[in-house]
Amino acid sequence: MKKKILIIYAPYGSGHKSIADKIDNYFKENGNFEVEVLDVAKYSNILGKFSIKMFDIFIKHSFHKTFSFIYDLADNKLASLSQMKLVKKLFDNKKLRNEIVKINPDLTISTHFFGGNIISYYNKIGLTNSLIMTVITDYVSHSYWRKDHKSQDAFIVANEIVKNEMVKKGINPEKIYSFGLPFDRKQVENLASKEETYFKYGLDQSKKTYLFFGGGAMGSLASFDYLKALIKQDLPINIIFISGKNQKLEEKARNYCLKKKINNVKILGFVNVYNLLNISNIVISKPGGATLTECIDMKVPLILIPGNGGPEKYNAKFITKKKYGCKVISPWGLARVVKKTVKNEKIIQKWHENISKHDKNEATKKILELTEKLLNNRKM
Repeated sequence: MKKKILIIYAPYGSGHKSIADKIDNYFKENGNFEVEVLDVAKYSNILGKFSIKMFDIFIKHSFHKTFSFIYDLADNKLASLSQMKLVKKLFDNKKLRNEIVKINPDLTISTHFFGGNIISYYNKIGLTNSLIMTVITDYVSHSYWRKDHKSQDAFIVANEIVKNEMVKKGINPEKIYSFGLPFDRKQVENLASKEETYFKYGLDQSKKTYLFFGGGAMGSLASFDYLKALIKQDLPINIIFISGKNQKLEEKARNYCLKKKINNVKILGFVNVYNLLNISNIVISKPGGATLTECIDMKVPLILIPGNGGPEKYNAKFITKKKYGCKVISPWGLARVVKKTVKNEKIIQKWHENISKHDKNEATKKILELTEKLLNNRKM
């Protein structure tokens, strides 16, 4: 009989779902399990839905400093004492209990601490008997990830820096695995040729290509000013602007380029980005954990614009500390840095040399192997 794996997440930002999906795809293709993916928000009460809506509003309207202040304020033992009470108020209800009892997981992989917390609670009251593996989806750990560490069987973290930080906070090092964040290796192994991609998008192969991830929060137009500042420099480069599922941003950017008769900017919506990463010299993006992981593995240096605050400011610190790129704090700053990289090729070369030293990402494979090991050990 196949073991049952539950992959659980909460949609506070797109990264938690993205990483859950990557694990799900890999397990279904390479493992021998029954796998279910669950978004706890679909079962949340009014208070839970309100908390997600408020998070989206914070991001949409760029209240990054406020979010960072709250995030840092809550990063301590005292603030996390009532964490389980909060989780129960937001998500625990008959509908969710029935669904998880029906799945009856042997092992749960959580890509948001709320998911791990709810399974931990259900284990304690006897509804489930699941091992718990938590994937910390950023390049820093927060007390909310660590609070329930005694009931967790494994933590997957981005690197040794995060692991060492958690050990200093009193977490058992034998539970922490610095595998890196999950990455879709299959996508990289099935890339189109660079020539094909240049042709498909009508790009000039003689110019450097700057891939700009401008999407994110639905309705947010925060990246538009950065795009405009870059366009105004009139640099001899290809610019690919990805708006993702943000149709309002896509329309605004497209109209601007048509009005100004800009011909070196491609505006794209939701697309498979791996072929585009393969031809890019630089990625411009906010510092989301999933995006950084993709860029690092494909060895593309980054110029980071301000993100959502909170964990993303620590993600940016990791990139700058490793010298995989740099960060800017304003549209003018982005324009200035890009102009420097166009004039001085050694800047990009150095960043590329640094990022190329990063180990190949095999996180999803290692998570699968660890899952098998934990389940086998439990039999014994």
